[in-house]
Order: sequence, then C-alpha cells, then structure tokens
Amino acid sequence: MTHRIATVSFLNAWPLVETLRDHPDVTLTADMPSRLSELLWEDRADVALIPVVEWFRGAGAEIVPGVAIATGGAVDSVKLFAKVPPPEIRHVAVDRGSRTSVALLRILFAELWGVEPDFRVVAPQVDSLLDETDAALVIGDRCFQAEARFQADGARDVHTVDLGEAWQQMTGLPFVFAVWVTGVGFTRSADPAARAALMDLLREAKDAGLERVDALAARAAAQGALGPGGVSDAAAIRGYFTRSLSYDLGDAELAGLRRFHRLCVDHQIVPDGRGVVTAAPVHTGESHA
Repeated sequence: MTHRIATVSFLNAWPLVETLRDHPDVTLTADMPSRLSELLWEDRADVALIPVVEWFRGAGAEIVPGVAIATGGAVDSVKLFAKVPPPEIRHVAVDRGSRTSVALLRILFAELWGVEPDFRVVAPQVDSLLDETDAALVIGDRCFQAEARFQADGARDVHTVDLGEAWQQMTGLPFVFAVWVTGVGFTRSADPAARAALMDLLREAKDAGLERVDALAARAAAQGALGPGGVSDAAAIRGYFTRSLSYDLGDAELAGLRRFHRLCVDHQIVPDGRGVVTAAPVHTGESHA
C-alpha cells in the first residue's frame, strides 16, 4: 500500500521525513503549513503534518501518537520583530503561511501585553519587513533570513520576541506547533493493519531521522540553509534540530497542547468542541507471542 504523506517544506521537518523521501511505499508532498489541512479536507493525503490550530478547527480524523514539532522554550524560528515594544504595537504583519503561530501571537498580545493590534496577512519580504508596519511575525526558514538581514544592517533597535520562549515563560509548558493527523477518508477506508502500519512508519521515521541529525545538519549547511541567528553553519543547524525543537508528543507536550486549545477557545480563535486526544493503539488481531 502506498501512503500519501504531506509535510511542511521547512527545515524543521527534516528529521521527521528524511527516511520517507525515498521510501518505496510513500508519496511525499511538501507545502506551506496553511495548505496541508486542505489536502486532508480534499482527501489528497492520508496523513499530513498540520498546524495544531487546524486540528482544533476540525481537520483530519486522528492525531498520530508520539510525534510532533514542538519546543520546550525558545524555538528560534518563530519570532516577532518590532520597531516598538510589544505593548505599543498597533499594526502587525503576519506570515500568510502560518496558522498556529498567528493564533499563539494573538494570545500573547492579549494575555501578556494587553493590546489587540490590527493583523495584516502578507507574504513577508525580508528586505522590507518593517517598512510599513510596527511589527512582523516571521516563521520557519524565513525567520533565519530576517535575523541575518537585521544583523547585517546593524539594526539594534529592533525588538525581538521568540514565541516559544514567551509561551514557556507564561505557562511553564512546552508548545506544540504541528502534529501528524490522518485524513478522514484514509481512516474510514483503511483496515486496522494499514492504520497501524502508517502510524508505525511515522514514529520509526522520527527515530531514524533523529539518529541522522549530524548528517542532516551538514547537508543543510552545504546547501546554504541558515540556522538560528541567521548562521549558515552545521553546528547551528544541529542545535536547532536538537535544542530548539522537540519531536516528541509526550505528557508534557499534550498538557501544553491542551492549554493552548483552551486559550484558543477562550479568545474565540477556534470553536469549542474538539479536544486533544491522540489515536488509540491499533490492534490488528495478529499475535506476536
């Protein structure tokens, strides 16, 4: 059986998908985070690495246990850049490719800074990031490009907020940005063995990818990818994979995800009604005795 797997096109997903790229039973699609949930709605993917806000809004059928893109503190690739301190921000440009980070930023503005600025959805241009707005939310690889640009320009008056760090300071919990979610069509049509095989494949891919972070970081640097601080360096990129990010979905991450869901509901970002429950273990009826 060939599995249709959709993932983000960012560097942060490399450890999760490295061993899937040439897998004989996988068709891998990469796109912006905001597009991946549409692939599930349209039944064009069996499973997708979707922003958690899209799960709250009803996309997909089951969260795959044990795997996520998360952080226990500073995430380094999701940042607010501003010309003024956050409580003074009136207009903020937000990356059109982001859903979860935009929701998190709305919560931080309300809970930490007590303001409700105007959000403008754009495709951020690094060279003109703050020309027409007080602040800009930049995510993923483009965030590293923005840091490199500000450092090259000597822009020391730019205020920077790492959203993962702000969340951890506010709640004491990890923050989960994305999870693997199976599609409704796949979940309805697949037998228990096929569902179990797909979930096992994703967990095994994570474990195998994390064993290869040195090689992944070296390859990314050789291709010109930037890491935290806008540095194109294998050590910086390896640190991003191993310190900035976590790929687990354990008890602490689930607690953070549930807190985020509650705040999203409280701030009317998502409707109430869908909680945070991972798929139950799938029993295939086979004996392994």
